[in-house]
Amino acid sequence: MNVNVTGAFVYFTIPIFGGIPITQTTVSSCVVTLGLVIACILLGRNLKKRPSGVQVLVEKGVSMIYNLTSSAMGAHNIHWAPFMGTLFLSSICGSLIGMTGFLRSVTADLSCTLVWALMITALIWYNNIKNNGFVSWLKGFTEPIVVMTPMNIISEIAQPISMAFRHFGNVAGGGVITSIIYTAFALLSSMVLNLIASVGWLMGVVLIGAAVVIWLVNKKNQIRVKLLSALCGMLGLFGLLQAFGLLSGVPVLALGIPAILSIYFDVFSGFVQALVFTLLSMVYIAGACPPPAEQAK
Repeated sequence: MNVNVTGAFVYFTIPIFGGIPITQTTVSSCVVTLGLVIACILLGRNLKKRPSGVQVLVEKGVSMIYNLTSSAMGAHNIHWAPFMGTLFLSSICGSLIGMTGFLRSVTADLSCTLVWALMITALIWYNNIKNNGFVSWLKGFTEPIVVMTPMNIISEIAQPISMAFRHFGNVAGGGVITSIIYTAFALLSSMVLNLIASVGWLMGVVLIGAAVVIWLVNKKNQIRVKLLSALCGMLGLFGLLQAFGLLSGVPVLALGIPAILSIYFDVFSGFVQALVFTLLSMVYIAGACPPPAEQAK
């Protein structure tokens, strides 16, 4: 994941309206939006009555979004499904784009998740006023009793803030943790391999020989003994290459660590946060869009 703890890098500034900065997040957002538009055009054309494998997957995904919207918001709010699907895909793709290594995760920027949360809040207020009337919307701040008005106002303000910080914090925090662990393993790699190489090429040969002996004497095929043998062989080989100057500056012990961590912090956590943000949006908007029978009352 490409996360800079100092914030998104500013590529350039458009000299209008006091200066509009074009940041990493702006570029990533445009790439995600363009990618989703192209994907929708390609996947939505040439549809057949007897669908192919790709069309079956697309139809299954669309059905899942519609079913989820119907379950969370009610059948009368099924028209929100395209919006919720777009919100979910923008979130998950915005998180996964950081795995490219040169683009920043959109959701790792608080300005992005905060704008999404404020947009949801504006939709909630608009639909509350539209379906219940402006006076009823204002009365909602005084329920159940008038003295609760300050708490209700704080709750309205805290809702978008909590949504924004939850999504942003999990994605950005995961990226920072990955970067810290990668740096620690890189320093450990440099220290260990330089220590082995300082003795000369003989230490590398000894470690490789020890790995072979440990492997051969492991008659019971114990996993821990195999791991010990693999560790000795790896250190011996890398130490030997370091002694000959072939691995200068390469953090070999850190190779693969960020990729493994990305399975959780980028893929799993990104999916969970996108789903949570979308579900919360569904629940909040559904509360402002009750069934027609309740609106009549």
